[in-house]
Amino acid sequence: MDRIPSPRELQIAARACVLLAYAVGLGGVAAGTWLLREGDLAMAIVLWLVTFAVGAALMGISLLLRALTGITARLDQVRADVQVLAADRARSGPAPGAPERDPWLRH
Repeated sequence: MDRIPSPRELQIAARACVLLAYAVGLGGVAAGTWLLREGDLAMAIVLWLVTFAVGAALMGISLLLRALTGITARLDQVRADVQVLAADRARSGPAPGAPERDPWLRH
């Protein structure tokens, strides 16, 4: 099974996506402006549209990675809470004189 990235690694990937989106946007604007000065209006508009689409996709990926980071961090907290509760229950044991609870009793 593949290794699951940590929340820190996901945050780094999200920041990299934002940085790439800005770089693509800057490069697209510069190249589109150069094409516009050369007199190729249609190609400049196409380049700007493609640049916008790629930048928007990278920002969307960044948003999804940040959401996944939050979910992963919350799951780690829940896992730690469950481990603490299980350890407390194992230490305390069943109450004296209480019948043992069978989870399959009703099935």
